[in-house]
Amino acid sequence: MREKWSSSIGFILASIGSAVGIGNIWRFPYIVGENGGGAFLIPYIIAVFLFGMPLMMLEFALGRHFQTSVVPTFSAIGKRFRIAGIFIVLGISMILSYYLVITGWVLAYSLFFIADISVPFSVFTASYYPLLFFLCSGGITFFVVMAGVKGGIEQMAKILIPLLFIMLLLLLAFSLSLPGAGQGMRFYLTPDFERLTDPFVWTAAFGQAFFSLSVGFGILLTYGSYMREEHIAKSAGIITISDLFIAILSGIVIFPLVFSFGLDPASGVQLAFVALPPVFQELRFGLFLGAVFFLLLFFAAITSSVSMLEVPVATLIDQYGFERKKAATVASLLIMLTGLPAALSYTALKLELFGTPLLDLKDFLFGTIGLILAGLILSITAGWFLDSRIIFKEIRGGRVAQKLFTGIIKFLIPTILLINLVVRLL
Repeated sequence: MREKWSSSIGFILASIGSAVGIGNIWRFPYIVGENGGGAFLIPYIIAVFLFGMPLMMLEFALGRHFQTSVVPTFSAIGKRFRIAGIFIVLGISMILSYYLVITGWVLAYSLFFIADISVPFSVFTASYYPLLFFLCSGGITFFVVMAGVKGGIEQMAKILIPLLFIMLLLLLAFSLSLPGAGQGMRFYLTPDFERLTDPFVWTAAFGQAFFSLSVGFGILLTYGSYMREEHIAKSAGIITISDLFIAILSGIVIFPLVFSFGLDPASGVQLAFVALPPVFQELRFGLFLGAVFFLLLFFAAITSSVSMLEVPVATLIDQYGFERKKAATVASLLIMLTGLPAALSYTALKLELFGTPLLDLKDFLFGTIGLILAGLILSITAGWFLDSRIIFKEIRGGRVAQKLFTGIIKFLIPTILLINLVVRLL
């Protein structure tokens, strides 16, 4: 018998955990910084509700209706779509293979601050310590998934997601007390309406909404297959608002720090690992605050990692009849082996291709292009080749809402994803 979430709150917290990743906390602020500060929030909020949330509802509906994971779901829509399901599962597995490397970096810096050890990022990545922390992150992810839906994924989410909110609010209170808080908040919340005429701002907003909500790569479809009778639209609304809330709060935490210490708001990964650690070390209670910041990042990263691993594990269970322990072991070993080159790409070995570190190359190929293609496959397959009554039976809603939803899935989402794909490739 298929495992189920023990409660609605467990399902919602696990889904928030899958959506809220490192991207919410460091990628969102630097995307805002690159795209005109407060002006970016308007198209982003539109994108989240008009684009991200309908795709989330679609995944939940597919999972609950077919009561199975990605590959069997696509096979049920049509045998010719089985290869599309396999592509999505392989894609998310490749993303996890390097995401665990970054999760390991975050875990390392959490421990550095707890132990009062100062390690420059360039020194850390040039060593072989990232390999050790990559293995630690992979091990934690494996044990949580092996413990099952209720005993592992749900229990972890019930502990870590509330802690994540508490830690974010703690950092928020500190950040707003800094001398540069006013300048940072003005940059973040004052829209430059002229930037709204720039199509690239809108493209970035829809792209960030897609990446932020974990839609398109089979996670929410898999989680949806463990649902009971939860109201899909209501659940998706709560998850979307929570994800948006955390992203916006992260900006309120980051921008006062950025403007108080003269940092670049558009520096992304460099901001988290290069610029902020020395800042925390100079501050009163800086070691504590640095530890809280990196633990916050780690909680966000590990809940996302767990959700990614569940996709291939569920596929091995449903498609090939593996027991969960065997499925988790096989999937984890293959993903960790695939991730080794990414873990070593910044070390003395300098594993590169075409002058680009393998981690960065995998991020572009799988975390950007692959994700967009997965979203296209999902929306086109479900929108054009599945009886819409199957979806409406799950999500309910009136006739007008159903027509609007159909239009979004069949036309709007593929169009936006195609535009994003072209922009990323240019």
